[in-house]
Amino acid sequence: MKNIRKQNRLAVALIVALASTITPLVAQDGAGTVDATKAVESSERPPYRPWTVGLEAGTSGFVGGSAAWRFSDHMGVGVGVDWAELSLNHVGIAGIKYDVKLRLLSEPLTFNIYPWKKHSFYIGVGLLLNQNELTGTATDENGTITIDGQTYPSPLVGTVRMSIKHQLVNPYLRIGGNLFYFDHAHRWALAGELGAAYTGDSRISLSRSGAGNPAIDDSLDNARDRLRSYANQVHLFPVAKLSLTYSF
Repeated sequence: MKNIRKQNRLAVALIVALASTITPLVAQDGAGTVDATKAVESSERPPYRPWTVGLEAGTSGFVGGSAAWRFSDHMGVGVGVDWAELSLNHVGIAGIKYDVKLRLLSEPLTFNIYPWKKHSFYIGVGLLLNQNELTGTATDENGTITIDGQTYPSPLVGTVRMSIKHQLVNPYLRIGGNLFYFDHAHRWALAGELGAAYTGDSRISLSRSGAGNPAIDDSLDNARDRLRSYANQVHLFPVAKLSLTYSF
């Protein structure tokens, strides 16, 4: 019996001794593994990743996508597409109330300059293919339509249709870059962009379907001139975007 007790005590003592010896080694080995992993990750992460794709939203569209190729330390190219549609009723524009539909559709194509090799900040110059359009139909209010301050019976006026379109090809300037990264590998990021396109004079159209009437036609001509002046007050289309990007 005494021998058994002595053997048990000896076994327990050996286990405790082994545990006290192994534990610091395991902890040290674990810390070394973590440090080594960090060192490998740090050494493997390049100054930048050449390809980037993203999902974006902003003033040029609620839904969009982009792709960029940084083919050297300081140069690259970028493309994208942005889209949105919005409908509103009883909107007063240049003396006529319309039920309007706004379509935003544009595709930027730029050459990007990266001033710093290890940073994502860029300056982009290029073109914006601009298919933005505002269309509308004059609102019938109790059987009448008001044109340039004059009210006429709807049957005499017919259907009044309006459209404002930007020029198709616009010079475009933008700046952008990653605001912050979601991972240590710098693959996932939240990016931002600010830019402006020069749209020039807009293409406008204002017509009606009713029979000829000098008074109505004069009012419509005046409304058309006011619409053209309204549409051409500003020749810049501002762009601001946020995007979720992935680089590889």
